[in-house]
Amino acid sequence: MTSMLSPVTFDAPLVNPAPVGLYGATSWQPQDGPPRWLAGGVDVRVFNYGGESSFGVWGADWCASEDDLGVNDLKDGERPEFPASFEAMTVWAYDSCDSTALSRTEVRARAQQILRLQEQTAVERQLSARLLTDTGTADTSADIVGAVAQLEGILAETSTLGVIHASAMWAASAAQANLIVRSGTGLKTPLGHAWVFGGGYVQGLGDTLVATSPVFGWRTDPMVQDALRTETGKYAAIAERSVVIGYESALGAVEVTG
Repeated sequence: MTSMLSPVTFDAPLVNPAPVGLYGATSWQPQDGPPRWLAGGVDVRVFNYGGESSFGVWGADWCASEDDLGVNDLKDGERPEFPASFEAMTVWAYDSCDSTALSRTEVRARAQQILRLQEQTAVERQLSARLLTDTGTADTSADIVGAVAQLEGILAETSTLGVIHASAMWAASAAQANLIVRSGTGLKTPLGHAWVFGGGYVQGLGDTLVATSPVFGWRTDPMVQDALRTETGKYAAIAERSVVIGYESALGAVEVTG
């Protein structure tokens, strides 16, 4: 008589989120006290962008009278408009099983790991709508080389280093065109802007690439809430955290049409 042996159980090791997504390019702000941004979001006050309306090159004669000055010779200007408030979002993950001690530990670990791996993609997908709204109608390019050229030109005019947000589907094409420069765990464009090839941008941005100023973030610590249903012996856990992502300026967008 042949005995049937049970399969060997193997717990897959927990992995870290991919470093090429939005979170790796985000400057996370320190959390001091309760998250006051949770209800009203964050208003970003602009200091580094939009200054072209308050800048000029003096071209008048040094002894010119006020009546002789042209419009471009008047040292005047206006502050740029600040972006609309960036709203907070709460991401969560769930798992449940029986109420034994070993099972409870596994349930909590599963909920935490689901949150850890799914969070960034969900935040990218949510941010996509805001990126497309802020940039308006996108320019077009027949290929990714032209798209990056346009966006790097826009960024160069600001004299700053920014971020180019793109679907992860464009990483292979960008690499083939020598548009990716590795910098530690990060990826840069030829002129040194940060690439964000987001999994959430696959659906969120599709064939559109968006250039923004550097990205800032606020987030709470992950929290796990659990509950036991005594009549069924079912133990459940929900892991969640709240996040806000913002930037000073969405500078431009280009849709690849080829």
